[in-house]
Order: sequence, then structure tokens, then C-alpha cells
Amino acid sequence: MSLKDTLCFDTWLLWGRAASAVLVLTIAVPQLGAQARQNLPSNKSAPAEQPGALSKENLAQPRPKPPFDLTGNWMFSAALNRDNGVFNFLPLPKLKPAAKALYEAGQKAEASGKAFHNDAGACWPAGMPMMMTRVWPNQTIQLPTMILMIQMLKNEMRWIYLDGRPHADPEIKPPSYAGDSIGHWESDTLVVETTNFESKHHWVQTGIPVSDQFKLVERIKLKDDGKTMEDTFIMTDPVNWEGEWVSTKRWYRYDNSDIEEAYCLPDLNDRLPATGPGSNIR
Repeated sequence: MSLKDTLCFDTWLLWGRAASAVLVLTIAVPQLGAQARQNLPSNKSAPAEQPGALSKENLAQPRPKPPFDLTGNWMFSAALNRDNGVFNFLPLPKLKPAAKALYEAGQKAEASGKAFHNDAGACWPAGMPMMMTRVWPNQTIQLPTMILMIQMLKNEMRWIYLDGRPHADPEIKPPSYAGDSIGHWESDTLVVETTNFESKHHWVQTGIPVSDQFKLVERIKLKDDGKTMEDTFIMTDPVNWEGEWVSTKRWYRYDNSDIEEAYCLPDLNDRLPATGPGSNIR
């Protein structure tokens, strides 16, 4: 056999072995899943697969008519939030010592005209609840199974599931900046519980961080014949403050508007004073 023929044969052999390995893996993975289900303890059964919020099966399920529909564009109103800190959540809770020191450092920085841990400006997600206190429009789409909110601030999104599913297992679903939101209706109020937050570079507001024990409950109502959305935030985080932190925010319906693509790029932010190293205290 010539050298050329030998090389061709070796190449063919390697490809054949690789294809066989892929075939074995393709067959083995479903078998491993089935075997894992068979090995469950006798008192447990495999969880039923949750249909997607947009599946026809899920959307077709009979459900009571909701008391209101949030579909539309909502603008955060400084005028409607002057009594609760506008972009901050007032009144403040009793902060734990470490969080209090951070908050006071943030207040000192702002008083001197500097930013303090402006991670959202440095392209980290603002996340919940900060993403709900920005002045750009919030485009909301409500379906029987879920509510999708897209905040034009870096097009940050949150999903509120209304189809009766439980919170995702935190051992399986990784934490996120928007968190895992499950909603249900109580009379004329949408109650949303959000858990499983990513805590890295994540703040409620300047100087007050979010820990991995942060939990948020929202009570959302429509007022003024549907022209005003009112959201009462009930926040707990035993690492950073004591008890419940309660603050109410309001938005006005602004349907003569659409959101656009809004991105955050570090090279553009280098020209913004609040994100540069000289004026952003970290």
C-alpha cells in the first residue's frame, strides 16, 4: 500500500470511529434519562413535563378571565413617584451593618458628584427591581399563561408565568438578574413572587446590594380606568436588611410609543463620566 493510500485509509478509519462514537452517545443519552427515571425512589415519580407558556395546549386551557390586561407600553413617571424616592425605593428598611456602610459610601459619592458601583452603566444587567425604575418605556405583552415585560433599558426582559407552574428548582435553573417570577390573581390584584436571583453586581439601588437570599413579592393593580399601573414592592433580604422593605411605584400608559433596540457597549460607555474609573467608585 502506498503512503497516499495509507493516509487515506487512516483518515477514513478516524472518521468512522468518530461517527460511531456520536451514534453511541445519541442512543445512550435517552437511555440514561430513562434509566435515571427508573432508579427514582419508590415513593417518588418523575415530574410531569411542563408545557411551554406559548404551547397551543397550554394556551387552550380554560382559565378565569383576568381582572385586567397589562398589554401596552408603560412609562415610569417621576411625577407619580415623588413621594417614594423616584428612582430609589423609599422608605428605607433598617439596613444591616455591611449594607449600611455601602449605602452611606454611595450617598457620600453622589454628594461629591461621583457614581458608586454603577454596574448597570458598565453593562451588567440592572435586573429586578432596578429595571422597573428607569425612564425608558416598558413594553408589556399579556397572555393567559404568561406576561412578558421588555424594558427598553438594554432590552432587559422578565417573564411572569401565570399557568400554575411552581418555581423552578434552583438546583436545575441557574439564578438570574430578573429572577424566577410566578404570578397569580387575587381579586383585582396580580401577585407576583420572584426568587432565585443572581447576586453578582446586582443592586436594589445605589449602595444597597442584592444577596442570594433576596426575595421579591409584587402586588400590581391598574387604576384611573387602566391608565395607571401601580406596583407595590415587598422585598426581603436577611443578609442586607431587617424585615420587609415596602415601596410603591407607578407608571402611566403610553401606547403612542414603541420600544427600540437599546444596547450597552463598554467602548461607548468609556465616554460616559458615570462609568469611567475616575468617577465611578468601586
